[in-house]
Amino acid sequence: MFSSYFKLAIKVLGRHRFFTFISLFGISFTLMILMVTTSFLETELGSHPPLTEKDRMVLLPRLIMKQMVTDTTWSVDTTMLDGQPAYDSTFTVGKKRQNSYSSSSLSYSFLDRYMRDIPGAEAHSFFCSDTQFDIFINGKKLNFKTLYSDATYWEIFDFKFLAGRPFQPSEVERQVQVAVLSRKAAVDYFGTTEQVVGRSIEMDGKQLEVIGIVEQPSNSKDYVTSEVYLPLTLMSGSALTETGFHGPFAAVFLAESPQARATIVESIRQKADRIPLPNPEDYNKLELMPATVIGLYAYYMMPVQDDPEGALQMFTLVAIGLMLLFILLPTLNLINLNISRAMERSAEIGVRKAFGAHSGSILAQLVFENVVLTFLGGILGWLFALALIYLVNDSQVLGDTQLQFNTAVFLYSLLICLVFGILSGLLPAYRMSKLHIVNAIKFNNL
Repeated sequence: MFSSYFKLAIKVLGRHRFFTFISLFGISFTLMILMVTTSFLETELGSHPPLTEKDRMVLLPRLIMKQMVTDTTWSVDTTMLDGQPAYDSTFTVGKKRQNSYSSSSLSYSFLDRYMRDIPGAEAHSFFCSDTQFDIFINGKKLNFKTLYSDATYWEIFDFKFLAGRPFQPSEVERQVQVAVLSRKAAVDYFGTTEQVVGRSIEMDGKQLEVIGIVEQPSNSKDYVTSEVYLPLTLMSGSALTETGFHGPFAAVFLAESPQARATIVESIRQKADRIPLPNPEDYNKLELMPATVIGLYAYYMMPVQDDPEGALQMFTLVAIGLMLLFILLPTLNLINLNISRAMERSAEIGVRKAFGAHSGSILAQLVFENVVLTFLGGILGWLFALALIYLVNDSQVLGDTQLQFNTAVFLYSLLICLVFGILSGLLPAYRMSKLHIVNAIKFNNL
């Protein structure tokens, strides 16, 4: 039965080539955009190195200090006492409001004092990812983004090492001048990734021994994407000794399980209430902003005041809304095209019903024809998506972010194809299957 449906579908598509071309173009273009978008989200938010354990991670990128004041209203009541006016004043205490606000990343001393023993965390790491250095080699200027971290950083983030190894706790403690390079940095500086381990790179006035090379992370997250990774004890200036709360550092905690992340988040927020403030006359309330990997990504995309999970909800709603809108518009256009094409086949449907064809079989055949059309458009969309992904990666429009088209993306695309085909073909097919035999044959209209 399906083989006959398929043969008939191919003949129908070849009968009206202009309609078929318009339908295929709309389907393939829509699915190409959806596939590339899905690929982008999979690259940014998927569980792949160095974020394979992202569902167990809690990040602490910022602290917020506020001056909260209480609104009070003073009122004067006038009464007569022994023939003389008497005045009585009252104060009404209102809600607290924010008078001043300060938000920044954290200092190392703050993290070292207050963030080492967090319930539910089996490991933690402190790192600084906002440093860059200009390097001149062979008359060429290189700008290397540098990330300073402790040794536990390499246990939490599972980087793929192409050669060598990460630095060890003893090397961090002894301030050993070692470095881990990304593949890109190794190629830019040495011209190759072969036999680079053991050689030296000059940066920030130091001769650093290269002990490892890691695969370039494919996403845009600044806490893993860098060219050079150094022990945090090599930082210059007072970055490690500054006693204030503000600084260039962030923290990451690895939960014992994905379910334990909530324990870490709640523990961090509760700890903020018990930390003594250095200048209560300026700021009398401290808040910390723990976030999941996806929550922090959503927060950077559309900031909601100090609330990554609120940003995630908003980001999810906006993404779903745009996706549905992007699917709905071409679906409505295809429905109109399918209705116009179906009207021309009313006589054919009438004859089939006159010979005993059931409305259900006609409905199934017409939907099947549209699914075939959609899958053909899906194949073209898939090819176009591959080409577009290649062009985006090759031109580095997204910087170091390299889009990936993997099995999950392909399965999502197939599902989108199926839904797209059924939605755009169901209404015209239903109307055709309900045609009255006499009207269909005699008048050839709906």
